[in-house]
Amino acid sequence: MKYFLFCVGMLICSTGCKKHNDTQNSYNTHEFKGIVVTNEVGQVLGIWGTEDGDWKTDANWSASEYELLNFPDTVSLDGTFISDTAGWNIGPGIHEQPQNFVSAFPNPFADRTTLVFGNFGYLKLKVAIVDKYYNRLGTFSLKWNGLVLHTLDLSDSLKYQNGVYRIYYSFSATDSLNFYKGHGDILICKGPTWQECKNLVP
Repeated sequence: MKYFLFCVGMLICSTGCKKHNDTQNSYNTHEFKGIVVTNEVGQVLGIWGTEDGDWKTDANWSASEYELLNFPDTVSLDGTFISDTAGWNIGPGIHEQPQNFVSAFPNPFADRTTLVFGNFGYLKLKVAIVDKYYNRLGTFSLKWNGLVLHTLDLSDSLKYQNGVYRIYYSFSATDSLNFYKGHGDILICKGPTWQECKNLVP
């Protein structure tokens, strides 16, 4: 696994990407309690704080979480489909149908991180970056088949300050809206040491 992201780095795909920025106001504070720590090539180095299902599929979302991905975009569901993955999950361990892969590296980071999405089929992806008030700070959507690496530039210090932010994502296909949905927490830290960064996690 440690060489997975390095080996597929050349498969970067950005076709069909539509970026969108907007903000919504919320008065409720949501505590993001932990992050999955990764290095520059995607290796998982551990957990800081209390991780709560990052980079997996969430069984249930609240109405406010669904609303975070309810932003306008021009990426249609035309031609999208979920591939037949029968047989891939033979063997020991816990598997999900269909198999999908989501991660972010490095985490923490100062200015930029890379989101990695892998899937079976030709799917539409929607992503929203939110702060602890569920203010939507950035969004994008795209559709793709296979693997995509998408660089997030969060260097705008007025919008993105030191701290934990959450990325919400969902995969959709024709007649299968948001069939795979989840979240992952990221830590922006401009401090020179890991201990300074770790202290930013609640």
